[in-house]
Amino acid sequence: MSQSVKKLILFTLSACPMGRSMNTVIGELLACKKELAYEVVYVDVDHETTNRYRIKMNPTTLFLDGSGVELYRIEGFKETEEVWNLFRQIEEGSLRSEAPREENRETTETYTIYLFQNGNAVPVETTVINKTSVKAPRITTIQQLLRTRPEGFDNPFPADTSLERVSFHHDCCVVTLRSTNEVSMEETDRMKTLLAHTLAVYGISEIKLEWMKQSN
Repeated sequence: MSQSVKKLILFTLSACPMGRSMNTVIGELLACKKELAYEVVYVDVDHETTNRYRIKMNPTTLFLDGSGVELYRIEGFKETEEVWNLFRQIEEGSLRSEAPREENRETTETYTIYLFQNGNAVPVETTVINKTSVKAPRITTIQQLLRTRPEGFDNPFPADTSLERVSFHHDCCVVTLRSTNEVSMEETDRMKTLLAHTLAVYGISEIKLEWMKQSN
């Protein structure tokens, strides 16, 4: 039985490199299927929509019919040719979503970051409440580093720093941040030191730090 795809929704984290890549792939599909509606939902911003569709993995792409019913989902990144093949199978009716998934549950996650204390980088355990079932340890760890400022510790990142995007290339991590503050080379080096210590547990040994100036 054929089933017509009317809309795609991409669920991803706002800073996720795989999500950006998947968005590019979907853009290539939409260039040929201009009739399809398309929406991007950021998991770390829109918890309600993420939980309503019971999204478990970042990124996830949903294929919906005209009534908003899920026909199929792609979890993770897929190349353009594979997405095209899956799209055709969905339209032919040979691919359908699995049985209904469990509801998403709020959990408390623990991450270790590094901050300066008496001039030394020392580990600090932090907790974060995850309001969805989507886990992204590396990105969440960086976000925790940016926002955690316990008394007695020195965090060189400006208080208004936000994570714009991050890319991982083997043992190298490129972190792009946004702030209204000017950051000196000395402070940048201190930030890179903390990022290197914090991300070492994920096999990262090289940090590249980029800044985007945010207007006041």
